[in-house]
Amino acid sequence: MSDPTAPAVFWRRIVLAWLGVALIMLVRNWAAIATFRFPDPDDALRLVQVRDLLDGQGWFDLRQYRIDPPAGTPTHWSRLVDLPLALLIAALRPLLGQPVAEQVVAALVPLLTLLCAMLLTARIAGRLFGERAAYGACVVWIMALAAMVQLQPLRIDHHGWQIVSQLAALAALLDRDVRRGARIAGLALAIGLSISLELLPFAALIAGVLGLRWLRGGAPRRDALVQLLLVLAGASCVLFVATRGLVADSHCDTVSPALLAAFLLAALLTGAIARIRQLGWPVLVGLLGLAAGLTGALYLALAPQCLAGPFAELDPLVRSFWYDNVLEGLPVWRQDLSTMVQMIIPPLIGLAITLWAWARDLGGQREALGEFALVLAGAIVIALLVSRFSSVATAIATVPLGFAVFEWLRRAPRLPTALRLLALPVIFVSLVPGVAVGALRNVIAQPGAAVQTGDSQVTGTGCSQPQSLTVLARLPRATLFAPFEIGPSLLVSTPHAVIATGHHRSAPSIEAVIKAFTAAPDQAEALVRRHGATHLVTCSDLIEARNYVRLAPQGLMARLLANQPPPWLERVPLPPEAGTLTLWRVIPPAQPGRNSKASPFMQ
Repeated sequence: MSDPTAPAVFWRRIVLAWLGVALIMLVRNWAAIATFRFPDPDDALRLVQVRDLLDGQGWFDLRQYRIDPPAGTPTHWSRLVDLPLALLIAALRPLLGQPVAEQVVAALVPLLTLLCAMLLTARIAGRLFGERAAYGACVVWIMALAAMVQLQPLRIDHHGWQIVSQLAALAALLDRDVRRGARIAGLALAIGLSISLELLPFAALIAGVLGLRWLRGGAPRRDALVQLLLVLAGASCVLFVATRGLVADSHCDTVSPALLAAFLLAALLTGAIARIRQLGWPVLVGLLGLAAGLTGALYLALAPQCLAGPFAELDPLVRSFWYDNVLEGLPVWRQDLSTMVQMIIPPLIGLAITLWAWARDLGGQREALGEFALVLAGAIVIALLVSRFSSVATAIATVPLGFAVFEWLRRAPRLPTALRLLALPVIFVSLVPGVAVGALRNVIAQPGAAVQTGDSQVTGTGCSQPQSLTVLARLPRATLFAPFEIGPSLLVSTPHAVIATGHHRSAPSIEAVIKAFTAAPDQAEALVRRHGATHLVTCSDLIEARNYVRLAPQGLMARLLANQPPPWLERVPLPPEAGTLTLWRVIPPAQPGRNSKASPFMQ
């Protein structure tokens, strides 16, 4: 008979819990998996990048040549995220064929990412609250909606791996071997930063906690911050060369040579400070602050353009029409009420539980609980400012929430029946408040009331996907002047090229698309022809298209949705399954008027 306290049994139970959660996620997302309908345009473009890699595009070549051809458009995405996708697709392709292999891998990899996240939160929960609390954390995961949305099947972009790298850093921070934990945390943060620079505030948060440890004294505590920064700098340099090559990249949206130099300087300065013995805490704080200031000064001296942030170069039109309206990048208070409470209430409750446990010195883990509370509080602050970070705050909060659920389950048999019945809805509302708020709003809404979609939103499913994309995929290759938010879907589901996609390095092309669709038809013609488009796509049910009409009621998009094309466009007949998608041929300038030559789409 197995020992229930043995490590192998413990981790086997965690894996079994993951299997249950994974099965639920597969069933819930089966329709999307079967039709290969990605939850986000970034996931579609990620698969395009992986396909290009498997088809022979260079490891260091991150340009998408079907976006604004022939030169193409660069991306800033890391090959680290492409690697597991590419390896698994390559392994399964001979057995299943390319399409099925892609579907299987796109469904499986996010669930494997979820397994990594659950194993890490189980380890953290076991460290802070004991083994049984780890099982409670696994139960809570299925209701951690803000995190699960980044770990669902087909969510193959980088956000899931971001969550894992930050959980790994937090788990290492709580390692009983202080130096070893600092080194592991440095490696986890280096991997996470190589994937996305969005981790930089979290990396600063972990470094700040280690700085507070240093102030509390002791050689291991003093060395921990140095170990973190040394491994962070060294591993970041290795990963940069391994994924970017020996290039002088000056972009502000990825790890660059300027940032690597700053990491190295921070490690060297901190190491030098650590060699000075018997420092009082005011002097130590001053020296560490000076080191941080010099590090920042070096980075800005080497990359002064980054002072205004990675998106400062966006054209004002692109920023106001697109970037400022991407909901996941906005503060929490800019979200819909149901989304807002789901993003922030569970982490806040988790923080309250942690502070309660810290005040009671639960299990003699007061110091570890205090550091965990600092990290969770910092994650909540970051999430308030950038709502997509709520996925990380929610993932961290599964630890105290799982402990609370376990405690309720343990004490429930001794509680009166009335209290047990009352506790169930309280727990439900605490874990999924967004569902509760949405249900309440539906109950109190007046019959027939219009559903508010939010005028600030740019993205949205439309164009009768995926049926309409199947229609386009059967047609000869062309360059499509299409709304940029469906660009990734067109790339992944058809052989065609597009002018722009909703990614900030595609900003010049996004600007061209916005200007063309909002310009008078005669002015739009020059923009369309300048980019070599042979056809133009419109969809009446796309949020982006409606925004064009609202911005320019007499612009090109408005005219086309009203079926009033200018003389340089002619409509291409499509079968009924094309739905709301309409296709227009750009008449060559050498053949003015209505051309008698059939479009290649009609052959």
